[in-house]
Amino acid sequence: MSLQIIIRGKTKYGRTRSEQETNLRKEGYVGMSDENYDKCQWLERKIKEHTGSNTNFLRQHQIDRVK
Repeated sequence: MSLQIIIRGKTKYGRTRSEQETNLRKEGYVGMSDENYDKCQWLERKIKEHTGSNTNFLRQHQIDRVK
């Protein structure tokens, strides 16, 4: 059984999905697999290169589309 943590609004956990995942892992929680974590970081980097935005938050279905 996996524990799902929902973070809404402004928090101290981070602006991006990978940043929040990093901070949650430091506290002992694991929200996504290592493979999805790497995909998330890659997607965020590509979005930042394309748009210049630092505050992008990816949904799980967007991460799952990456091969």
